[in-house]
Amino acid sequence: MIGTRGKARVAWWHRWLGLILTLPLLGWIVSSTAMMLVIMNAPNGLAGNYRLNPVNSVDVSLQSAVITPSAVLKRISAEQGLERVYSLRLQSRGPHLWYVVKPTPSALAIVFDARTGKRLDPLSDELLAAVASEALVGTRFASLEPVTEYNRYYDVDRVQAVRARLQGEQPAMLILSRDEGRTLRRLNDEAASFNWWYRIFHVNQLSDHIVLWTIVLFTSATGVILVSSFGYLLFFWRRNRVIDSSRSRQYTNRSLHRKFGVAVGGLLIVELAAGIYMWVGFGPREDRFRGKESINPEWTSGISTSATLADPQTVLQTVAGHLATSPRPVQAIEWRRLYDRDGWVVTQRLDELGKVFDATTGEPIEALPVDVAGLIAQQEVIGRPTFFYVGEGSQLWMDLNRPVPAYRFRFDDPGKSDVYIAKASGQVLQRRPAFWRNTIIPLDLHMFSITGKPWLDMSILMAFQAGIVGSIITGWLLQFPLKRGNVSAGKDETEPGDLTESDLNLETAQG
Repeated sequence: MIGTRGKARVAWWHRWLGLILTLPLLGWIVSSTAMMLVIMNAPNGLAGNYRLNPVNSVDVSLQSAVITPSAVLKRISAEQGLERVYSLRLQSRGPHLWYVVKPTPSALAIVFDARTGKRLDPLSDELLAAVASEALVGTRFASLEPVTEYNRYYDVDRVQAVRARLQGEQPAMLILSRDEGRTLRRLNDEAASFNWWYRIFHVNQLSDHIVLWTIVLFTSATGVILVSSFGYLLFFWRRNRVIDSSRSRQYTNRSLHRKFGVAVGGLLIVELAAGIYMWVGFGPREDRFRGKESINPEWTSGISTSATLADPQTVLQTVAGHLATSPRPVQAIEWRRLYDRDGWVVTQRLDELGKVFDATTGEPIEALPVDVAGLIAQQEVIGRPTFFYVGEGSQLWMDLNRPVPAYRFRFDDPGKSDVYIAKASGQVLQRRPAFWRNTIIPLDLHMFSITGKPWLDMSILMAFQAGIVGSIITGWLLQFPLKRGNVSAGKDETEPGDLTESDLNLETAQG
């Protein structure tokens, strides 16, 4: 049983923690409102739904490559000591023609000029500007800025990249990797605004020192949870308390403060608890959350560097009967091992999936057998654990900026990962560990996704936030009352709840 002085200490902590944590609370409220408005109004949302250029602006024949794919493999073997590679891709970028070698599914790429054999990675600003200019319909390159980027597809902590700003029909910022010019993210000004509000005001990450600022964030959130919890205790303890209503201003403030607190305190606790859980995944445990911890570092499949690969002309001649008639040249050819056979991925349009062919027969592969796709996925999961087939559907692939047909497998790895595999090519599209899957409910709670109707949910959220603001304002007015004339209301309207010695006696008397 908590005694009178214990209750007084709770009241003291409730008051001063509430006052101290006003600033982060208001920051969370303002930033969440700003972010919700961005989500509602951004024409491309936060997924970067842009129209990709279907073909290169310059007609470059892949058959004009001077260096053969087999020669590239031999060079990789001699210079890098690699016995096998995941894939080899020949593609045009503006006037350029180059080979992109992926040593493993999650490694940084190695790039060679297909005409001279010169190694190009990390790509120069000039080459990345050419990549950016070819990316989106109706846009042109404007500027570059060096950055580093977290990306779940790579086994390095941060990917060296650039932020390329594009102007024109689809103004955008593209985050392009330095190794091969791969698009890691697509942003517009609205999405950049969302990220700014989120990083600075919502999760209080004022620098890249994530551990320091996470401690600050969690300390603040825990403090607010305590404030709300203490408020409910005080409400319970004082529920039968007699307050002098003749002192109307302070009586009104206290009455409103209690009503606001009771209405929003519990929801605030739930919101902050859900937010803490999510930030563990978005912040300090992002590798586990994004599935990077499931990447197999001992991957040993792929194309042998001693193999002889068909040259571009042979590939195109073999598959010509299965390609759509087009006045534009084929945009890319990729040589890849499809578990137990060699395959080619031939791309005619950069905004569509390439067609997959059996390299031995030249016949198209519409979809890999489920068991083969599962074995391909198993090779790329740490420990090669057992798995079972969950089903099929579509999954977003950033390279194409849209969902593609996929198989879904669940693995018995430490993260209980779901791995999505492209049905035709065996490409790993996404990894979704249990940590990620379990975030759906906390995310809905945190964003007040109650009805599924965005504007209604937004209205409920804003009503909740208005209640928090009301509680903050009335709390400050109780601690620092407005002056009335020349007399301080803090002196002539002292509220029994301000915990004077007589108040402690009154609480004891009232049980």
